[in-house]
Amino acid sequence: MDHVASCAALARLPDFWNHWGFEPWSRPPFEGVRRRQRFVKGGLLGKIAEFQALDHIVWAEVSDGDLTWLWQDSKPAPDIMTQRYLFLRENAWPGRRLRSFAFGFRGYLEFYAYWPGLEGHVRVKDLSGLVDLGLDLLQKAN
Repeated sequence: MDHVASCAALARLPDFWNHWGFEPWSRPPFEGVRRRQRFVKGGLLGKIAEFQALDHIVWAEVSDGDLTWLWQDSKPAPDIMTQRYLFLRENAWPGRRLRSFAFGFRGYLEFYAYWPGLEGHVRVKDLSGLVDLGLDLLQKAN
């Protein structure tokens, strides 16, 4: 199975994604999964801070114009500090694209690209590792 077909086939693993806290997500033409994570920073006197992150893995093929549109259309979300998007793209760029809302006081938007078999950005190893694991499951099922 080629990588393009297998990336789209990740949609056939709902139990896998659910196990890792993801749910199906789409905002046409984007399609994939997302999860909300809660982080609590503690200290000697208890909780210091709490924030949430929203992670997206997008396996639908989208154009550069679609990415530009999402980048410009994205807004800060209530109670969300970081919105991370991992796009599965053959022409993956090596770094990250970062945008802050109100100098970071209202959160951040981060875009990453990954393609199986290539080195992904270190800040999304948790997400790219899940993609690789899902692809391994699909490979073993065939």
